[in-house]
Amino acid sequence: MPLVSQPEQVAAIYTHAAERGLCLANFCTANRYTTESILRSAYEFGCEHGLKDVPVVVSVTANYPIEPQLVSYTSLKNAALGMKALVNDVALLVAPDSPYAGLQVMLHLDHGQPEADEGLFDWAADRFATIMYDASAWPMAQNIAMTRRFVERMRGRVLVEGAVAEIAQAVDHADAPLTTPEDAERFFNETGVSLIVPDLGTEHRSTAVAARYDGDRARAIQARIGSRMVLHGSSSLPDSDLGRLPSDGIVKVNVWTVFERIGGQAVARDVLQELPRILPVDELRALYKAGVIGRQVLEAASGTPQLDSLREERRRDVWQAAVVARMKFFLEQYGYGNWTPV
Repeated sequence: MPLVSQPEQVAAIYTHAAERGLCLANFCTANRYTTESILRSAYEFGCEHGLKDVPVVVSVTANYPIEPQLVSYTSLKNAALGMKALVNDVALLVAPDSPYAGLQVMLHLDHGQPEADEGLFDWAADRFATIMYDASAWPMAQNIAMTRRFVERMRGRVLVEGAVAEIAQAVDHADAPLTTPEDAERFFNETGVSLIVPDLGTEHRSTAVAARYDGDRARAIQARIGSRMVLHGSSSLPDSDLGRLPSDGIVKVNVWTVFERIGGQAVARDVLQELPRILPVDELRALYKAGVIGRQVLEAASGTPQLDSLREERRRDVWQAAVVARMKFFLEQYGYGNWTPV
């Protein structure tokens, strides 16, 4: 199945998801490992539950200063080339001869910057399902005016997601007021966006559960605009909050930080376990002498490095196994078991 990008088809998937009581998974990526993990998780979940046409959102930022994912996508550190690489990767992975061909894959440009990403918007609009236009750094009235102009510019080309408020960064320990139902309704009505990102108490880039998601506030906003909300900063949520999100009016959930955390930790554990077969004996002896490793590691040394332990695909497979398992857990929690084809 080709990438889903036509606005009418994208809107139908979002509406159907809300009606079926599930949140669409908006999994972020900054490299091909993660991109394939996203598709693999949706494919495996569909196979395990007998589901067809499983929808999933592959999401990236471009020149977003907090996390420029497309800049990181290739070693060339160029967001435009990163965007083209992502589109090519996904197109290849959902080609007719791929196991992932039956997925409904939607690309999303997250935190589109009004100035820094200007050169990317038109190219993305012809290939992506949604664009989040992020003018949340400006005062509300200016945010609304800027977002409304962007919606008008993109009408009929791509669905637009707007940011009512800037989501706090965990490192800032910000204590900003949550989005009020009045502000959410005003922003939604005056901008004409299809989806909104309110501040519901979560934090971006949280590596530990630290924030408090306010479900009451979400439901109060839902009562005014329906299930049109996108939750950012979901890595700061405890697992116990995940299952309630669809009924709170959340139709899409962004996730990234937790994947980097558990994937990186899985690779670190594997490298430590394989260290006797990765480093030469003389280096291991030096590390032992410096007190970095224990005698057990030194005694397990194989004499010379072993190719199987050195190969990059080993780290890829270790990383993907951990991340795919977590992605499938999220799909379960988001209500994907309720999915039926549109």
